Amino acid sequence: MLKAGASDVGSRSGDEDRAGDIPGLLRLLFASLVTGLAIGVVGSAFRGLLSFSNKARDALIAEAHASRWQGFVAVALTVAIAAMIARWLVVRFAPMAAGSGVQHVEAVMRNEAFPAGAAVIPVKFVAGLLAIGSGLVLGREGPTVQMGATIGTILSERVMRRDPDQTVVHAAGAGAGLAVAFNAPIGGAVFVFEELTRSFTARQVLATLCAAGAAVAVMRSALGDLMEFHAGTPVDQPLFQLLHHFVMGAGLGLVGAAYSALTIALLKAGDSFHRIPSVLRAGFVGIVVGTLGWFGPSLIGGGESVASAILASSPAAAGLAVLFVARFFVGPFSYAAGTPGGVFAPLLAMGATFGALFAQLANVLQPAWNLSPTVFAVVGMAAMFTAVVRAPLTGAVLAIEMTGRADCALAMLVASMAAAAFATAVGSEPIYDTLRKRMLAADRSKVQSTLAGPAPDADNRPSQR
Repeated sequence: MLKAGASDVGSRSGDEDRAGDIPGLLRLLFASLVTGLAIGVVGSAFRGLLSFSNKARDALIAEAHASRWQGFVAVALTVAIAAMIARWLVVRFAPMAAGSGVQHVEAVMRNEAFPAGAAVIPVKFVAGLLAIGSGLVLGREGPTVQMGATIGTILSERVMRRDPDQTVVHAAGAGAGLAVAFNAPIGGAVFVFEELTRSFTARQVLATLCAAGAAVAVMRSALGDLMEFHAGTPVDQPLFQLLHHFVMGAGLGLVGAAYSALTIALLKAGDSFHRIPSVLRAGFVGIVVGTLGWFGPSLIGGGESVASAILASSPAAAGLAVLFVARFFVGPFSYAAGTPGGVFAPLLAMGATFGALFAQLANVLQPAWNLSPTVFAVVGMAAMFTAVVRAPLTGAVLAIEMTGRADCALAMLVASMAAAAFATAVGSEPIYDTLRKRMLAADRSKVQSTLAGPAPDADNRPSQR
């Protein structure tokens, strides 16, 4: 997986050199279009089945309460077994499918790693359904992003042999995967430019828009074009509240830094138990998550339903506090299981929870401020995303597309700026930079161990998480 050299992705001069390459551009657009259509089909199926799994999980927990202890054991074991199977599929068939996968996509874009093989697609699909559907606090975008990137690589290798634009389709497929996950075509495109390539080139823009547009068109034809979250209607935003948004963003910057640190710390803690098979460790994570879900179904799962409930109404402050604290710890704990699943959706749910809680507490302190918990929940989604991922434009666009609250754009920029500044000030690195470095370091260690002799515990390598 590890490449010998590394180079920056994309360059404007490269685009200019190929300005007259019409056949190459047509091949690029064709590969991007087919990639978008393919991840649209795969992503729609994944979303539909995951929605069914989430409802089935909630129904199981509700019915299990009638049996008390027997029901509790059934719920805990169900989540544990699902997590163990998900981890086993990763270890056995596609180690690159572990975790989010975004860090691997970024490594490929930076020429630091080879693209994932075709086995990642079915493993990411099935294991992702098992892990996220059973209740682990992971995001559905992780599987769709890596599946989209892998589909893009496979198709581009067949349509564009020995063409440098293959990595362009790789990135476009990843963006289309994110777009399908959240019904956010622009957000998926911005994610490519801001996070994956960190540059704008004409060919990348064309390929990304083509793939994301096709993917979301397929998804909407299959699942409908409903707004992800109902967050009220746009209203005038008082300018004096920008100060409150700044304070909230600063708080989320510190929370995001702690969340990232906890995620990495738990991954390292899992590595220290390398003598215990990773499948069993995933089972332990499942038991803990299942136990938590028994006492509160809203405390587990990806978090989309949590964010939806908070935006649609205004839960009591005490309930929001419990929800926030629980998901702060169980999110990184779930990620440490090494099963497929992303961090975006849990971050959005946490941001919405923190924002609504902030507004409620501020109103108690000074009722005259009359802060809207819904508005602060929407802004909190973008700010929390920025604090951890450090991609403010992607976070803002995703929040706007998912809620329809473009009136919150200025507040999002202020809060996201504060979140990024405070997270950086305390030394927190963007989560995917940290995960990518960890992955590459583990791969180098694996290569050295292979040269030195057989590895004693190949089952438990942390390279992809």
